[in-house]
Amino acid sequence: MDRDSRGYAISLDLLLALIPLTLVLGLVAADMDNFMYEMQDVIYRGSTERVAADTMNTLLTTSGDPYNWENNVSNLKVPGLAKYDTLSQQPDRYYLKPQKIGSITSQQIQNVVGDQYGYSMNISSISTGTNVLMRGTRNDSSVDPAAKDVVRVERVVLYSAFDIVSQAVNIRGTGTPLIITANSFPTNKQYNEVFDYYVYVNSTGVTSVTAATVDINSVTVVKSNDFGGGGHPVNPVIKLIDPDEYGSDVLKNETDFLDNVVTIRLEGSPTDRMNVYILQVPKGTPESEISLKGAELSKFRAILYVWVK
Repeated sequence: MDRDSRGYAISLDLLLALIPLTLVLGLVAADMDNFMYEMQDVIYRGSTERVAADTMNTLLTTSGDPYNWENNVSNLKVPGLAKYDTLSQQPDRYYLKPQKIGSITSQQIQNVVGDQYGYSMNISSISTGTNVLMRGTRNDSSVDPAAKDVVRVERVVLYSAFDIVSQAVNIRGTGTPLIITANSFPTNKQYNEVFDYYVYVNSTGVTSVTAATVDINSVTVVKSNDFGGGGHPVNPVIKLIDPDEYGSDVLKNETDFLDNVVTIRLEGSPTDRMNVYILQVPKGTPESEISLKGAELSKFRAILYVWVK
C-alpha cells in the first residue's frame, strides 16, 4: 500500500473511533438535565438533613440565649429547651424543662429552622404516648402532604410532665399552732395561660378535727374539712388553685413574674404529719392524673420533620 493509501486508512480508523465517542457524548448531553436534577436533589437533601440536625441540637442540648429566657420571652435571642444547671453553669443536655416547653412558640422554632423550610415537631411520652409539645409551620402542626422530600430526626430526652415548684416536707404537729412558710413560686400571665397549679398534700393522722390549712397568697385553698371527717383522714388531698373559684388574687397574673407565698398551718399531735407540694402541670390536666409520680423523670421521644417549602 502506497503512502496515500496508508493515510486514508488511518483517517478511516479515526472516524470509526469517533463514532462511539460521539454517541456517548450525545447520550450524556441528552441526560444532562436528569443528572443535574439528581445532583441538585442530593444537595438539597444534605442541606435539609443538616438543618434538621442543627435545629434538634440547638433545642435539646442548649438552654437558649439567655439561659433563663422562659422568665421573660421578650429577651429571647435563641430558644433552647434544656434545663440549666446553675452550679456547673452548663445546660443539662437532653433534660428538658417544663417551663421552656410551655413557653416556646411555633415561630420561635421556625426562626431556628429558617423561613425556607417547613417543619413539624412533637415531644411525647414513650410509655404513655402523652404529647407535651406540638409545634409546626402548619396550624395543625402536621407535615405538609405536598412536600417532595421530608427529613425525620428523632431523639430520646428526659422530661417530667409535672414540676414541683414549691414544697414543705416532714411537717409534724407540736400540740400548738404551727405556721410554716414554704418556698414561694413565681407565676405571670404567660405561665397561667399554659400551666395549672395544684396543691398536693400527703398526710398521716390529719383529719378535719385537726386545724390544718394551706394558703396561697393568704387565700385558703386547702381547708381543714378537706382532710375528712369522723376521724377518717383523706390522703392525699389534691386541690386545683383555680382563680375562678378562689378569686384572681390567688395567683399572680401580671406581665412580670411575681412570687406566690405558700403558708401552711398545722395544729395537732406529733403523730400528725404533712408533706405539702405545689405542682405545676400542663393546662387542663385533670385532677385524676395528679400524682407525685408525674413529677418523676421519664423518657420522652422528640421527633422533628423538616422539608423545603
